[in-house]
Amino acid sequence: MSLRETWQSVAGMGSLAGRAGRLWLRQPQRTEELVSRSYDSVAAGYDRAWTAHMRDITLAMLDRLDPPAGAACIDLGCGTGFLTRRLAERTGTRAVGVDASCGMLAAAGAAHGEACEFVHADALGYLRGRASQSADVVTCAWALGYTRPVAVVRQAARVLRRGGRLGIVDNSLFSLAEVLWAAARTFAERPVALRHVVKFRFLPAAGVLAAVLRACGLRVRWLASGSRTYLCPTGRAVIDRLMATGAAAGFEFAAAEADREAVFARFAEVMEQRYGTPQGVPFTHRHLAAVGARP
Repeated sequence: MSLRETWQSVAGMGSLAGRAGRLWLRQPQRTEELVSRSYDSVAAGYDRAWTAHMRDITLAMLDRLDPPAGAACIDLGCGTGFLTRRLAERTGTRAVGVDASCGMLAAAGAAHGEACEFVHADALGYLRGRASQSADVVTCAWALGYTRPVAVVRQAARVLRRGGRLGIVDNSLFSLAEVLWAAARTFAERPVALRHVVKFRFLPAAGVLAAVLRACGLRVRWLASGSRTYLCPTGRAVIDRLMATGAAAGFEFAAAEADREAVFARFAEVMEQRYGTPQGVPFTHRHLAAVGARP
């Protein structure tokens, strides 16, 4: 890269940071709405695109959680109900699944409605409406970063009975680092195309999750982290997969509608140029997980 190109890149990143900062501070909060819209649109194919690929990670957390028979269970960010149903099967109770996406809840109800109860609500709002010490198990799989994590964990701890357990598995802040870099590089070339900043709160590491559990009065029983890499044939296929899995929920609304196709096309080029290999374009999901218990 020439000195001129380097300067243009630095200047573009600076302009992007300024615009993102202004949008973050001044823009009305629309994260929940945009994320819900994304998940509504992918609900029909979500289990095929995401659940089937991540089920072993989710079930590893469930095994460590080891919910007892008869436990009253709440599954926050339940999506299509995969984990909610497993909680119901392991405990012999009618587990409650909570999600803000109507599309995901419709899929959950159609598949698991006979065994589970599904509630349309955001995770924090639902927990705040629950009585203290009214549940034995609370889970949150692949959704904590879309909430206010500390507040959700604090409320979950309040809702749990003594000896109750909280199980979490989620993407880390550095999940899809390659994708985030490519997105930043793309918008740095045309900062005015950025219209919405989606305010995620993914945690950076398993140790931070453990610290949050302890700060909220829970004892950490298990902690883990890991990653899983996928190959797509093209940069455009990366976008398609991210959209289908919900891993980039809200990303499609980041650009102004008139600029969206051009932004996506350039993003695909950047992914291929920066990360492309003869085998395809890789990207990595990095995750963290924990089980906490109320003393």
